[in-house]
Amino acid sequence: MKLPEAFNLEAWTEQHLPTSLGAIGNREVFKNSDFIFQVIKGPNARNDFHIDPWDEIFYQLHGHIFLDTLEDGKVVRHRINEGELFHLPKNIFHSPRRPPGSVGVVIERPRKQGEEDGMAWFCEKCGHMLHSVYFWCEDIETNLKRYVQEFNADEHLRTCKKCGTVLPDPTTVPQWAGDDWK
Repeated sequence: MKLPEAFNLEAWTEQHLPTSLGAIGNREVFKNSDFIFQVIKGPNARNDFHIDPWDEIFYQLHGHIFLDTLEDGKVVRHRINEGELFHLPKNIFHSPRRPPGSVGVVIERPRKQGEEDGMAWFCEKCGHMLHSVYFWCEDIETNLKRYVQEFNADEHLRTCKKCGTVLPDPTTVPQWAGDDWK
C-alpha cells in the first residue's frame, strides 16, 4: 500500500476554500478516515448551537474565533487566538463565530449510525429554546448546513413562543463589526 505524500495545508485551503462557504464554511481534508479533520474559513453567518456526542479539538491557523458555549444555562464566550488549541468536551452546546480572514482546523470523530448530533436555537432576548433537531451526522459538510438553512428560512421557527422576539436570519444581517461579533 502506497501512502499519500505530505502536502501544504495552506495551499490545500486556498484551493478548496478560496472564499467562505457561508453558514458553516467547512471542508473535510481526509475523506473516509477514522477522524474528521476539517478546515473552516470565516466569515460565517450562524446563530445555532451544535452539540456533538464526541469531543472536538479546535486549532486556529489564522486570526481568531469566538466559541460561544452554553454552560449552566448561560452563554459563555471563549476566544481562540491564532496558534491556540481548544478542547471542547462532548455534549456541550457550542456556536463557533468566525470573523473574516480566520482559518481554523476542527478535529472530530465520525459518528456511527445511532450516534446523534443536535442543533438548537435560543432566543437572544430571553434565552428560551426556539427549536432543536437531533440527527445522525453522516456528512459533516452537508448535514449541519441543511438544518441551519431550514431554520433560517422559517420565521415561525425563529419566533420565540415565550416573548415573541424573532431571531434574525444571520445571512441577512451584518454579523461583524471589524473583527468582533456584533
